[in-house]
Amino acid sequence: MTNKAVAGYKNIFAQTSVGIARPENLILLVFEKLLDHLLSAENQMQAGELAVEPLDKALDIFKIGLIPALDFEKGGDIARNLASLYDWSIRHLLKARINKDANMIKEVREVLLPIYEAWQGVVSERAI
Repeated sequence: MTNKAVAGYKNIFAQTSVGIARPENLILLVFEKLLDHLLSAENQMQAGELAVEPLDKALDIFKIGLIPALDFEKGGDIARNLASLYDWSIRHLLKARINKDANMIKEVREVLLPIYEAWQGVVSERAI
């Protein structure tokens, strides 16, 4: 099989697996990407770089992926609390960018990690 064919199959698999994934699996994937971008931004900033790309990607995940996924009607207080947390995270990351402070990025990552771990638990329970 050629590399082009393999790449094509991988692309089709990626598209279809996301299309059929359960919502909790998608949220888990979004959190994984978010945490990856935050860690990358933290590392880049510690190395004296501006970390523009990973911070932009992390901010996009909040604005395009996580915040719009909140269902305030069904989610009630949990959705409102997550919205507040996401808003805080965005503001904190913007301040980190302005202040060139990798520790502020780390703070956001550490606050979000327990939520990611909770989603891991949900996905694991539903897989059984």
